[in-house]
Amino acid sequence: MIEFFDQLQGNSFIKFFSDTEYRSLVSIPELKLEKAKQNAWYVTAWIAEELFFYSHPFLFPDFLERKPTKDEFNVQFEVIQTFSSISVEKIFYIEEFIKNYPAKLNNQRITFIKHYFIEIMELFQEQKLIESNYKILSNGKFYNQTKLTTQNISEGFVVYEKISI
Repeated sequence: MIEFFDQLQGNSFIKFFSDTEYRSLVSIPELKLEKAKQNAWYVTAWIAEELFFYSHPFLFPDFLERKPTKDEFNVQFEVIQTFSSISVEKIFYIEEFIKNYPAKLNNQRITFIKHYFIEIMELFQEQKLIESNYKILSNGKFYNQTKLTTQNISEGFVVYEKISI
């Protein structure tokens, strides 16, 4: 089970989702096209509130080039949800993510999930969307780190969104 929370009011607005419902929620749950005069089209699109208030909602690298596995899809969703927050500090609680995962995970899948989080962060780094400094969460405290590994992100990690002025 995955829950979403309204960050301002703390209200839960979705309790369960499948891949289809997720894709609709995060990208465009409804798209309405109406043909107007002179070969013009009017488009009305609904998007998730978190993406609407995010200052640059479409600056994500294209990590959906191919159809993702279920584990990749869940990690991508977590990344999009976390990056949709207003703060430049993006905190990923890996231990909590794995504990609340909707399926039973063996050690191999847990390692794959951690590696995929790191792979996406490396892609964000290459695209200059995040700073090159990180913090890792260990024993409930944050520590500066220069490199993310599957061993040091077990509890969680922090990245910082680059601000373009």
